[in-house]
Amino acid sequence: MGASLAMAIKERWPRAVVYGYDKPEILKIATENQIIHHAVDKWPQQAADQDIIFLATPLDIIRQHIEDLHTIVDKNTVVSDIGSTKENILSMVNRLDFSGTFVGGHPMTGAEKSGILAANPLLYENAVYVIIGDDDAIPSPVRDKLLPLLDALKARILFLDAAQHDRILAAISHLPQLLAVSLVNVVGQRNEEGHPHFQLAAGGFRDLTRIASSPIHIWQDIINSNQQNVEQALQDIIQYLQTLKQNLNNLELYFNQAQEYRSYVPKRGKGFLSPLTDVMVYVNDEVGVVAKISNAMAAHNIDIRDIELLKIREKEGGVFRLSFANLEEAKEAVQIFKKINYKAFVRES
Repeated sequence: MGASLAMAIKERWPRAVVYGYDKPEILKIATENQIIHHAVDKWPQQAADQDIIFLATPLDIIRQHIEDLHTIVDKNTVVSDIGSTKENILSMVNRLDFSGTFVGGHPMTGAEKSGILAANPLLYENAVYVIIGDDDAIPSPVRDKLLPLLDALKARILFLDAAQHDRILAAISHLPQLLAVSLVNVVGQRNEEGHPHFQLAAGGFRDLTRIASSPIHIWQDIINSNQQNVEQALQDIIQYLQTLKQNLNNLELYFNQAQEYRSYVPKRGKGFLSPLTDVMVYVNDEVGVVAKISNAMAAHNIDIRDIELLKIREKEGGVFRLSFANLEEAKEAVQIFKKINYKAFVRES
């Protein structure tokens, strides 16, 4: 996340000078690959007089870095974390009477792979970037320095208070993580000789459990810092599952309700605030498919806002999901794909 942010800043805000602080071996990679301009070798002293400092680390290290920076930076320096929970961090900042201008941040984006070599400067583009606070009461250093930078990165800023953020994340992020872990473990305990559960697990199971492989050293601290909200979310889902268990012979109401609620979720990639329109494209298993798709859209000046390979079978081909800004562009894309002999259709909500 931090390396992607550094790359994006270098591309979108070329007048910025980007410093990085990490383990020596990581800094070596960052400088050799020109992800940053300079490595920080004197922390936290070199942080003094900087314009913006992003704390892109696990929560326990964010807390340590805030302590390090206290009294080193003044109110002209904006310090912002990109952690997954906010009340815990802000409580610490208030307790310290932090010397800098601190604002909580949370970009609602991520990638399948982690680590500096997986950095992607487009990670923040079109992503919802939560800023903790009231839009009308944002400190001037944040408004003058941080918000213009995020705008240059093409992030989409959403203002929330810390308690609201943590309650929402417990339901849409922390609860799904625990549900994915639970589902994989329940099925795994049944997977034995003569009962090949995982061999039969298809796309639906994979989609539901993709995040089950997330690292515990990240997640334990997240759960600990938002435990009350996570406990409430777990209690809610437990009660709902009990209701389903008691009504297995009459599930129509629950399915219909879920379909209605699901329709409220905008089709989006990387936390888009504006709904996108998806097109499903069926392709052959051949070299250059992605380039052919991209070139066809570029030739007609149509921007692909998001792309995902949903399924592929060797020698049979697969299905791509492409997202466009609106229905008109999506329909135009479908016609273009048909002209190059690709079956495509606009996906319904």
